[in-house]
Amino acid sequence: MTDEALNGLIYCGQVLIPSLFPFMVLAEFLSEYGTLDKISFIFSPFCRYILRLPAVAGGAVILSLTGGFPVGAVCTEALYERGKINREQSVRMLRFAVGAGPAFVIFAVGENMLGSKSVGIALYCAQILSQLTVAVIGGILSGDGVPKKDCEKNSRRSFSDTLISSCFKCSDSIIRLCAMVVMFSAFMGIITDVGVMTLIQNLLSFIHIPHPIAQCLMYVLTEVTAGCRRAADCGAPLEFIAFAIGFGGISVHFQIFSLLRRLDFSKLDFFIHRILCGGLCALYTYIITLFMPETVAAISIAAPSGNRVSSSTLIGSMALLLCCSVFLLSMRVGSGNNNAPRRAYNNKRGM
Repeated sequence: MTDEALNGLIYCGQVLIPSLFPFMVLAEFLSEYGTLDKISFIFSPFCRYILRLPAVAGGAVILSLTGGFPVGAVCTEALYERGKINREQSVRMLRFAVGAGPAFVIFAVGENMLGSKSVGIALYCAQILSQLTVAVIGGILSGDGVPKKDCEKNSRRSFSDTLISSCFKCSDSIIRLCAMVVMFSAFMGIITDVGVMTLIQNLLSFIHIPHPIAQCLMYVLTEVTAGCRRAADCGAPLEFIAFAIGFGGISVHFQIFSLLRRLDFSKLDFFIHRILCGGLCALYTYIITLFMPETVAAISIAAPSGNRVSSSTLIGSMALLLCCSVFLLSMRVGSGNNNAPRRAYNNKRGM
């Protein structure tokens, strides 16, 4: 148990905090400072006419597809707290605004665990398609009309206050995430040490579950990173790994629950839609790989194991740089607005 808990803590220090914390701070800042509302116009028509969501939700949709598991959920709660979306819309967004980031899927799973960046890209595309499918179906079944355009102007806080507030708020959130990772790592160590894991694996094999899936099913259901690594080592089908990515793992679910403290939603409804996203991700992966059989055949021979998951990846860095660019643009605009009263004061004094 101690070793597994330590491994969870090392994972937090090497991967989770460096790759996720900057995105969380930037996402929180962009939301609180109002910049996220301005960039939402990119998805505005899609949100209003297809998803039946206010146009302001477009920014949260973009970040949910690029920022990693908790970022989309955090942005959803921020919109709810600011009164931009109602409870029904926020619950509907939580059903699809949860997904792994491109750095994890393409590089950690695709390149490091499976030895193929193209397979990682296929997995990431399948995940996006599964999220959008759930989003579109939810919009159709909601029965809501096309939301009106947002006319309300945001009361913007100062740049420094918003930055400090975002940093402290996300520091508390990242500690909660790390605590959940260590707890679930220790839990997996306990059930492995006492033989429960072996018993479950034997039971699954007895009911004719394929051996590679039986060996890693509990890991997949519990923690997505360990589940994907174990599935790759056991030679599980690629569609099963895709399910693991779409499902996210119970550890990620509890991490999100720990962050969403002011939004009332059904945990069962959330869990059911995670299973749905996992199944759709597996289906889309199967369809996509029909057009790339040689690559799939190559990784099915032997998946590399023991590779260290790196948080320093090209796509992850590009996504972070994009957020930083918007961040700097916000700082420039905010500085210009904050200087306006000073210029007026100086003109009044004749300076």
